[in-house]
Amino acid sequence: METHVALAVQLDPAADEELAELAELLRGAGAEDVTRPRFGTPVPGTRGIDAEIADVVANVTPAIGLLERIVSTLRGWLARRPRRTLKMTIGDASVELTGFTTASEEQLVQAFVRHVCERG
Repeated sequence: METHVALAVQLDPAADEELAELAELLRGAGAEDVTRPRFGTPVPGTRGIDAEIADVVANVTPAIGLLERIVSTLRGWLARRPRRTLKMTIGDASVELTGFTTASEEQLVQAFVRHVCERG
């Protein structure tokens, strides 16, 4: 049986059309059960994720290839919005992405993906 983890995405500030676009991009990258939680309403299957802090929640298999594809998709979206930041959280691990990719951000992203996959 495959293990799934909840991926929470926060975008600040979050415009409704951008959240819908992020949800669709996550689906296209291979995430499952992508939802936009209502504040204060827990989303089934989101253990460890506070629905009040997530703009988009997705169930994902903690596999390096899948998480790298999801991160790459989100980074591509951010690259077209250089003044935006996006935070991804899985369990107790989180990483903040910006529209400007730096070598240190790349190392943080790789460490985040490895950490999540090793625990998964």
